[in-house]
Amino acid sequence: MALAELSPLINEALENGNEVIFTVTGNSMAPFLKHQRDKVCLVKSGGKLLKKYDLPLYLRADGKYILHRIIEVKNNGYVTAGDQQWVKEYPVLPSQVVAVAKGFWRQGKYISCNSFLYRVYCRFWVALFPLRRFYFKGKQLWTKVKRVNQN
Repeated sequence: MALAELSPLINEALENGNEVIFTVTGNSMAPFLKHQRDKVCLVKSGGKLLKKYDLPLYLRADGKYILHRIIEVKNNGYVTAGDQQWVKEYPVLPSQVVAVAKGFWRQGKYISCNSFLYRVYCRFWVALFPLRRFYFKGKQLWTKVKRVNQN
């Protein structure tokens, strides 16, 4: 079932103060979160202003739900990007935010968004944002070279 179809149930659960847990789909948050393997625990953002490194679930104008990291906070919205992306999305308005990640199950192990190592990872990965394009293009090229050499 698509997340959009579950939207009323998700909103109701969040409004009642409950956590919502679902399996991550898509590859935009790799290498940290893997498609159909990892789970995310979401809570209501409570209308508070989110901070750099927070991971909101937000609704785009086209109706798609997106879970991307905040890489910058500006006066008129958030600048976000998936961990495997080098293109920024801006503005993401506070009114678009449905929930914010509280933690994850990565390979079956729970990781809180407040844990020291997770916060170090966030800072490191966001700091590398300007280099991501080169990293992912190089990784893609390396995979092609390996594939050619194996044949």
